[in-house]
Amino acid sequence: MSHPVFLTSSSFSHMPLGSQNQWQDFFQTASFELEANAFIPILWFMLFKQDNLHWAKYIEDLDFNDIHHQNDFEEYQQEFLDEHYAYLVIDRQQALVNLAQQKSVFLEIFGVEHVGYFADFQAMIEQHFPQYILLRTSGLPLDPDDAEFLLHPLQQLENYQLNTTQNSDFAEFQREDFARFEDQSYFFYGKTPTIVLESDLKNQIDPFENSEIFTSMTTQDTRSSSLAIWLCTAIVVLATLTVYFSSHSLLYSAIVFFVSAFVLGFISSKIQKK
Repeated sequence: MSHPVFLTSSSFSHMPLGSQNQWQDFFQTASFELEANAFIPILWFMLFKQDNLHWAKYIEDLDFNDIHHQNDFEEYQQEFLDEHYAYLVIDRQQALVNLAQQKSVFLEIFGVEHVGYFADFQAMIEQHFPQYILLRTSGLPLDPDDAEFLLHPLQQLENYQLNTTQNSDFAEFQREDFARFEDQSYFFYGKTPTIVLESDLKNQIDPFENSEIFTSMTTQDTRSSSLAIWLCTAIVVLATLTVYFSSHSLLYSAIVFFVSAFVLGFISSKIQKK
C-alpha cells in the first residue's frame, strides 16, 4: 500500500490552505520534489529542528472551490472534521545551515564511504529548493494530532550530536534500517523525480515535423554518391582507352581495366556507405 511523503520546493512558508484555494498555485510553483513511501529519509530530518514543526487541518488539503474534488472534500469534512496533522517547513538558508551541522553525525553513523549521498542531497537542496522546503506528511496513516513521528527523530539527532556514546542505540538502529535497503540513495533521500525541461523538449528534433529537412539531406547525399560512382566509371573507361590507343595491346588494356576497376570500385563502395 502506498503512503507517500514528499519533500517539496515551495514558495509558501506553510502548508497550502484549501480554504484560500492555494493548492493550485502551490502545484504550479512547486518546481522540484522528492518522494518516499511509508518512511521519512534520514537526510530529510537533518534539514529541520523541532521548532520547524507546524500543524495543518486535513480538510485544508483540497481547494474549497475545486469542483473536480467536491466529493473528496465532503468525505474529508465527514471523516476528519477539525483534526490536524503535523508537518515541517523551513527556509532554504537555515535548512542548509542545519544540514551542514549534521554532517559529522552522518559520518559518525554511516561512515565516510557514504559521504557521497550527503553531498548529492546537499547539492539538490542548493540547486532545486530556492525558497522554502516543505515536508508533507498527510499521506502517512498516523493518528490525528500526533507529532511524535517527527519530534522523536529530531530529538534523537540533536541528542546524538551532543553525546554520541550515550545515544549509540540511535546510530545502531539507523545502521540496521539502512542494511534493509537495496537502493541506498532511496534510504538516504528518497526518489529523485525525472524532470523534462521545456527547453529540452524544444531542442529535441521531431523526425515528422522536420521531414522536409531530412528528405533534403538524404536527396543531397544520394546525388553525391551517384555522381561519385559515375566519375569512377568514367575514369576506368578513359584509362583503358588511353592504354589501348597508346600501346595497341589488348593485354595491357585488360590489365589496366581490371586494376582500375577494382581500385575505383573499392573507393566508390566506401562512398556509398558514407
